Formats: sequence, C-alpha cells, structure tokens
Amino acid sequence: MGMWSRRRHLRLLAALGVVVLVGGVVTSFVPPAAQGAYTGWAIVNGAAPDPQASQLLLNTTCANAWDCWAVGAIFPNVQNPQPLALAEHWDGSSWSDVSGVQPPGQQASVLYDVSCVTSSDCWGVGGQQTVLQANDPTVLMEHWNGAGWSVATTPPIGGMLFSVNCPAASDCWAVGATLDPVSGDAIGSLAFHWNGSSWTMAAIPASGQSADQLSSVNCINATDCWAVGTASANPFESDVLPSLLYKSQGAEPWMLHWDGSTWSGSTQADPQSPTGAALTGVTCVASTDCWAVGSTMNAAGHFSEPLAEQWDGATWSVTPTTTTNNGALANVTCLSASACWAVGAFSVPAGQGQQNGSNPQSLIERWDGSAWSVDGGPDVTAVSVLYGVACSRGAQCFATGFSATDPNNFTPQTLTEETTLPAAGSQGFEAVAADGGMFSLGDAGFYGSMGGHRLVAPTVGTAVTADDRGYWLVAADGGVFSFGDAGFYGSMGGNRLNAPIVGIAATPDGGGYWLVAADGGVFSFGDAGFYGSMAGSLGGNRATALAATPDGGGYWLLGRDGGVFAFGNTGFFGSVPEQGLVADAPVTGISVSPDGRGYWLVAANGSVDNFGDASWLGALNDIGLRAPLTGVSQSG
Repeated sequence: MGMWSRRRHLRLLAALGVVVLVGGVVTSFVPPAAQGAYTGWAIVNGAAPDPQASQLLLNTTCANAWDCWAVGAIFPNVQNPQPLALAEHWDGSSWSDVSGVQPPGQQASVLYDVSCVTSSDCWGVGGQQTVLQANDPTVLMEHWNGAGWSVATTPPIGGMLFSVNCPAASDCWAVGATLDPVSGDAIGSLAFHWNGSSWTMAAIPASGQSADQLSSVNCINATDCWAVGTASANPFESDVLPSLLYKSQGAEPWMLHWDGSTWSGSTQADPQSPTGAALTGVTCVASTDCWAVGSTMNAAGHFSEPLAEQWDGATWSVTPTTTTNNGALANVTCLSASACWAVGAFSVPAGQGQQNGSNPQSLIERWDGSAWSVDGGPDVTAVSVLYGVACSRGAQCFATGFSATDPNNFTPQTLTEETTLPAAGSQGFEAVAADGGMFSLGDAGFYGSMGGHRLVAPTVGTAVTADDRGYWLVAADGGVFSFGDAGFYGSMGGNRLNAPIVGIAATPDGGGYWLVAADGGVFSFGDAGFYGSMAGSLGGNRATALAATPDGGGYWLLGRDGGVFAFGNTGFFGSVPEQGLVADAPVTGISVSPDGRGYWLVAANGSVDNFGDASWLGALNDIGLRAPLTGVSQSG
C-alpha cells in the first residue's frame, strides 16, 4: 500500500490525540483556560470542496496582500487514498485551485510548505513516490516562476521535506527527514540549500539520538537561520503523513542554527516537560527575537500541551501560552516583535460542557509583545485543525488546515481562516531633510540623524529596516549612513558618478538596498535585485527617489515632476506630473503602503499626495521646515 496507506488515513482523529477510543473510554485534550471573544478571524471560501476526496492544507505563505499560496495534499480515493500534491492561490479576492503542481510520472506526492521571494519566485517542498509497494519516497522541490509550477532537478535522496524558507532568490533552505523503509516514519534529519542554480544536500550535526527530524526552518538573512524539530531515543510513529502527527516517548526539542558556513546545535530538554516535547514551527523577527512552537509530550509520547519558546539572542526560554493543557501549536509567524500568531488545535474534555468530550477545534494564539492570548476564531465544524499561518503587513493574515463535518464519516476539506489587519495604527513614515535631520510621522520611530554633523554632500533619501528598528540615510555623493539596527552593505561614496544619488530603498528582509541616481540609474547592494532603470531616458526630467514593492520583486522610480515609473512586479496607482508644481517644491519622495497597493508622494515643501490604498496621515508644509524635504520612507 505504500507509506500513505488507508490505515494511516483513517487514523487521523486518533493521530490528533484529541478524541481517542481506548477500551471504550473517551480521552481528550483539555480546552484553553480562557477562550476569549471570537472577534478577529472568519472562514474564507476556498476552492470548491470535493465530497469524495479528502483535502489537507499544510502550510501557507504570502508574497504580498494579493499573492498568497497554500499547499498540501488531496486524497482522491477514499478506498485507497494515495495523496497528490495540492496548491491553492489567493489573488487578493478569492482562493482557487492551481493545476500543474502534481509531479508527472508519480503515483503519490505531497507539498508540506511553500516560500516566496517575490510573486514570480516561489518554492514548494515535500515528497514524491513512484512505486507504492515500499516506503521509499524521494524529496520534492517545485518552483513557481509567475506562470506555472515545475519540478526542480534534485539529488535522488530518499525522504521528505517539511519546510522551506527563502531569504533571497539565490538563498533558500529546505529541511525534513529520511524515512524508515519499513514503517515510513522519520529517522534522520535532512537539510538542502538552493544557491540560485541548484539544490545541494547540506551537512548537519548528529543529534545523539536514534531518530530525529527537522520540521521547520526560518532565516533572518544568509548568515542567520534557525531549524527546529524533534529528536528521540525511541522511534517516531506517524499517522496520515510523515511528521504531520506523530508520537515518540521521551522526545526532545531539536534546534539548529546556521551562521553562514555551518549548522550547529543540540537537543534541548524542556525542564517543564519531563516526559518530552516537540517543536514544529519557527519564525524570527530579528536576530535577537525568534519564536519556536510545538507541544509537550505525555508519558505515552502523544502531543499534550501547547509549547512556545522565545530566543533573545543568547538563550531559548519557554513562554506560557493561554492554552495551558492538552493542545498543540503547529506553526507561527510574526509581523513584528509585538505581533505574532501561532496556530494549531485543542479540544474540550469530557465533563466540561461535553458529555463525551469534543473533537478538535482550530486554535489561534496571538503574541502582543508581553503575553500570548487566544485570538478569536470560529468553531467551524465538527473537526478543524490549523497547520499554517502567514501575514501580509497592513492587510491580512491567513491560517490554513482542514475541517470536517462528520467525524464518523471522515472526509476532511481544506480550511482557510482570515483576519484583517487594520491599516490605521500600522502606518507611518520617516522624512529626511537635506541637512540630515529626521522627522517621524505615524508609527515611525526615531533612531538618530545626521543633523548637526558636517556632510560632504547633502542627504537625499532614507529607507527603513524590515523590523522598523532602524534606517539608512543616503547622501548625494552615494555615501550611506546606518542608524538603529540597519546594516551597511556598501555605497557609491568615493566613486565617480554620472549623476548624483537622489534616493535609497531597502529590500524586504533588510539585507540590501538600491540607490537611484538623478539620471534614473539604479545601483544594487546586498541582496537587492536589479529590475531596470531610466538611465538616459528622462530627458529634461530627473529622478528623485526609488521605492520597492513589499516582496522586493520590483520598484518605482519617481520623477521630479511627480511622474512614477514602475519596474518588476509593481503596479501603477497614479502620479502628479505637471500638476502646477512650483519650482521650489518638486516631488522628492515616494513611500509604499504596507500591502504595496498604494503610495505617498512627498514634495520638498512638505506637501503630501496619497494614491491607491495609502491613507492620509498629514503633511509637513505648515510647520516651517528649516530645509526642504528630500526623502520619505514607509514604517510600521
């Protein structure tokens, strides 16, 4: 029957450890200590359900607010359920199935995770199998180029990949495990790296245990990644799909760190869980702020209590969750240090409002910077579980998994829940003056300036870091100045230029930036990509600024007359060329709204125009500026 047998499929509810018949007695998870008000999340209609097939979504990602992916598997035949890879796409208004994701010539396949660098550069990973008589799948990597999915050439390595993360187009990591040829369960961790042209297997340290697996990976940049999973002296016993739901007595969290050259790490026993613990998801806001989630394990090796651990730059420490008994967190994502979401499942035990206990229900918890709390979500159906979560800044978050209406005739369908993030309170911008002075509006923070310092050339632009805890200033001679947690990746200072530098924009991960010159030329540093320029094409006009899309897949150039030029995957939302601008008030800055569907244009005298979904936040033309404004950058 192969590794995806009918036995595994029908044991899904039991695998959750939530409602399990043992000798005629019902055992179940304990519910969250406080449910809170269900206010934030709602069910989103996904692709059309198939009552004859089982469908699971295992993870999700968003390149921007109108371009998200969710991947998983569909079991088309309930009598002999061999899964086939499944992908759904969000276009800003609805979810739909996407064809062509199933590897040709394979009898079984599954996608566990997906990661996007831009709208036209995404990777999905999982496993594929040709012969079903043995538990011998091989790793699967698929690439989206903006038009279709294609299977990448990969080393013929047996196993499954459970997670992928791409800090840049030429830098992706995928992790997973090799599988036991008899049981089909995970036995040894795997890691692969994409260098922009090929995938290669990477060396990882031994856990010191007889079995281990890596379930999730996340990178801040090319030299700072975390991978987490589980290691155990006892075998893993998986149900449904490898790594998805498993048990193992005495399991311990397995944490690895990548420093740009090697992976290092060890198992870390949870002192609050002497019977074991497992980690299934990890995400990082900064090098000193990461979260890993999973579950403690009971004496029988089943998932028991939700687990959240935080990295402060030196150590990992357990942080209490609201759901204090019997539940599990599968994955986590963060928009900032004070805005994280973790998803999973819980259930109500017998005797607490339920005669026989409840089936599992989706669980969403939110971190506000000081504590985790249950975030409101609907009790969707008889059964629901969430595995993946992803957010678009200033737009929405999606949580994906599965639900079922009848636990006794179990045919799960894909489940997607959404919460809308308010634009108000999450927008702001920094403005820089020619003398190096900085002005903060909305949610923007102040981290220093060049005001009062002697400059070789006037400052002409600014860009904010990915976590809004720093920014760069750029001078007309191409010199770059870093403040807060902004890193330095190079400059044009000291180089001969055909035209002076007039602006700077940062990549989404803060690992690079673009400089733009007055003649429309563009210079890339760090992990910034080149998508075109207006060098030699502006005539009597001149470029004054550049702003990048939220996913780094394109940028806008701004002309002095307020004209906007789009490159890469950008959209055009309006401009103000020849709108009666006076000579002393050229348009000098452009800043993009959080979801990339709008922007602000700022003139030298402090007047502001907003386009698309960019909110009106105010202007500076009535405060008596000492020097003209020369740049603007989005924050929040």
